[in-house]
Amino acid sequence: MEREIKSALHLKDVQLFLDECIRTRELVRLFVLKADGTPVTYDGWLVSSGNWKAGTHKLRNPKNGQIRQIADILIFSINGHPVYI
Repeated sequence: MEREIKSALHLKDVQLFLDECIRTRELVRLFVLKADGTPVTYDGWLVSSGNWKAGTHKLRNPKNGQIRQIADILIFSINGHPVYI
């Protein structure tokens, strides 16, 4: 079975998409690095807010209410699309 190769997205497009997800309440799947370099996958999380000046977005887990703040620059993949700067 052949895997579909998804096109890469620029970081600014990802930030715009995350801001749109705040409005539409769309669930996202993100692969990011924590500040210490540990990879983390957030699958099925809601985007609750964004701050373009700080370059961050807040995610909320709809199942248990946990909130995480991520740095946009550390996003490596969104919904299966690689992200470039």
